[in-house]
Amino acid sequence: MRLRTLVIPFCALLAVAGGCAAVAGNGSPAESSVPVALDRDRPDLSEVGALRFRGALRLPDGAGVGGLSGLWVSDSGDRFVAVSDLGKSVTGRLSYDAQGRLAGAGQYDVRPLVIDKDPDYRGRLNDSEDLVRLPDGGWLVPFERNHRILRYDGADRPEGAPRKLPTPPGLEKAPSNGGVEALAALPDGRILAIEEGDDDGVRERHAWIAPANPKTRGDWQPLTYRAAPRFRPTAAAALPDGGVLVLERRVSLLGGWAARIVHVPADSLRGGATMDGVELARLEPPLPTDNFEGLAVRLGPDGDTLVYIVSDDNRSPLQRTYLMMFQLPANALKPTVAGR
Repeated sequence: MRLRTLVIPFCALLAVAGGCAAVAGNGSPAESSVPVALDRDRPDLSEVGALRFRGALRLPDGAGVGGLSGLWVSDSGDRFVAVSDLGKSVTGRLSYDAQGRLAGAGQYDVRPLVIDKDPDYRGRLNDSEDLVRLPDGGWLVPFERNHRILRYDGADRPEGAPRKLPTPPGLEKAPSNGGVEALAALPDGRILAIEEGDDDGVRERHAWIAPANPKTRGDWQPLTYRAAPRFRPTAAAALPDGGVLVLERRVSLLGGWAARIVHVPADSLRGGATMDGVELARLEPPLPTDNFEGLAVRLGPDGDTLVYIVSDDNRSPLQRTYLMMFQLPANALKPTVAGR
């Protein structure tokens, strides 16, 4: 989701006061990535809520590596795929230090997604907002403005002519710039979609859940996602236990950017339920903050979950593309009551 109308005025004010985010290193288009500190004034800080900080990078400005709104990281952690809100797929390589901390990114490759054509579409067709790798090797990408979810093939990234999935009932009523931004494929094959909605202060957001290969709109069952006040869901990723992590984002003239990572347990993922998750971590100044819109998880070598988030810089010189990695210990997930 692009937020340039609001972002430029408040970031200009923040820039005068010291910048839109905490950056370690200036960076340039020629650099592959620049390490970013969690807090320059507290170099020993290693935890954010229930998460352990495992490294962060600033990706280069320009070269097509920007506007990232969806993220996937390979099981080995050495490769990522992202999509941008200009309908492009971006791949790159990741490296780690001797302690397993995220240390570098590079070898970027940017290609346009093949976009479906429909005579009923109006306006932009290429506003891709999340990325899901399916168990059978396919990819799902949701789009805003012309709300739809497309399925792609491709061994290493979403490629080729896509197939449109049946649209969740009611999605056509979503705001043009507030459609499905959070999409996840659950371990049992079902698909979870969460609408971002308007920045209207309403905590409840429309959501839907469907079988692995929905045939009709009726295959989507409605449920509700409850975000924190003034936050909106921007990404989701499935966990091995059947639950999901949801990334939420807030932006305001006074508070700037903030993000939350929320755990939603498996027993909340059913038609008619209200997903009211537990906050695991919150990123607010002076920690690195920006328009975080992509989320991916993988299992680490010790069995803990490794969590990656990426920010959408809206292709603005006042914003940054951050890629951050955290470790979620297995004992950090506490059971909650569905629909509470």
